[in-house]
Amino acid sequence: MADQSVFEKLPEYIQTGLKKVAVDQGFTDGAYRFEFEDGSNKGDGFMGELFKVFIRENGREELVVLCKTLPKHEIRKRYTISMFHREVAAYNEVLPLIKKFQVDKGVSEDSVEGFWSFPKSYYAYCDMAKMEGLIVMEDLREKHFRMWNKLEPVNNDHTKLVMRQLGKLHAVSFALKDQQPETFEKFKRFNDPLSQLIAYDPTKGMMRMMNGTCERAVQALDEKDTLYKTKMESVRGVVTDLYQKDATASEAEPYAVLGHGDCWINNMLYSYGKDDTIPTDIRLIDWQLCRYGSPVLDLMYFIFTSTDAQLRAEHYEAWLNTYYESLAEYLKQLDGDAERQFPKVAFEQQLKRFGRFGLLISFLVLPIICTPNVETPDIEKHMEMAMKAKEAKVETPGADEKIFSHTEKSDAMFQSRVRGIIKDVVRLDYL
Repeated sequence: MADQSVFEKLPEYIQTGLKKVAVDQGFTDGAYRFEFEDGSNKGDGFMGELFKVFIRENGREELVVLCKTLPKHEIRKRYTISMFHREVAAYNEVLPLIKKFQVDKGVSEDSVEGFWSFPKSYYAYCDMAKMEGLIVMEDLREKHFRMWNKLEPVNNDHTKLVMRQLGKLHAVSFALKDQQPETFEKFKRFNDPLSQLIAYDPTKGMMRMMNGTCERAVQALDEKDTLYKTKMESVRGVVTDLYQKDATASEAEPYAVLGHGDCWINNMLYSYGKDDTIPTDIRLIDWQLCRYGSPVLDLMYFIFTSTDAQLRAEHYEAWLNTYYESLAEYLKQLDGDAERQFPKVAFEQQLKRFGRFGLLISFLVLPIICTPNVETPDIEKHMEMAMKAKEAKVETPGADEKIFSHTEKSDAMFQSRVRGIIKDVVRLDYL
């Protein structure tokens, strides 16, 4: 915990944002104070800095908020600001529209029927020209939400809850697209931010990293896995090209929706009942990749990066049914019709077309998942090396260099998980 002097050392735009939150929440000007503490563990997130703020005033209940800001490191800041800008747009435009549409349809925020699985935002600001960004949101840990251990594949109960909520999120999007087309039209500009990052990264770091991870994945296959190795030939060396194609909304029309975009286990917080094992509620956090695209992208992202092969063998079809039933039921409640707007046959076609996305995104996310937080590498150092190499016009270290999951134990975990992903994607005829 720190004293008020910390506040004066913050950039002016952060001071302004926090003051606005305090006033908006009814604190008395001149009577309240701010106190601070760190808001995250190393390795929890890579797009920004987090710190916790207590807004206190004698005689009234304190307000605890979580502040997310741009990274302090200049290269990393430039690298992530476009995604931070998208997350601010999600909190200022997308989520308020989703909330208002449901309320106007008579769905109460207190009900379990609607899609309310996102944090409350008190303030969200980003100025790309000034390289400034701040999001002030509720601290869900104060409400007993917690993160799953990313090193452990998530179980069936947690996955079903994600599928139900994604069904509701996509149902709202389908309903908005159909019933308020003029309002919805502006969100069609929400191209995939990661694709933009890949396209405009002067160091080509993302391309080399994802293609390098693909090579690691192929090497993880056994000698006898000739079918899977043959199938992987269509992916090797072109991972980011395929990723950009799959993330393009026009590929999914007329069934493109607004999705979360970054559906891996570290971007979910769960709360539990008395048994403390079966989740009763969920919040989707980190909306920086919120995008307009195929609804299947969210599903494949979560299922293939956050579950393992054994669980998929037992429950994969049931998860897809849970998702579709949730979408159809809630869309009907919102005066829509799944048979008209997203029939089951179209869902199956989208799975066939975009199912490989689970494999493609795993080349980015799986090494991170398999790396314990204490082994999280110095991202800034690698960025500086790549930038210097670019400026000097020399080759950077090989594409197969392991930045994440580089220890023997984490590498073994990666190999086991990625083998399962490849085999499942081939078995399901997605590749």
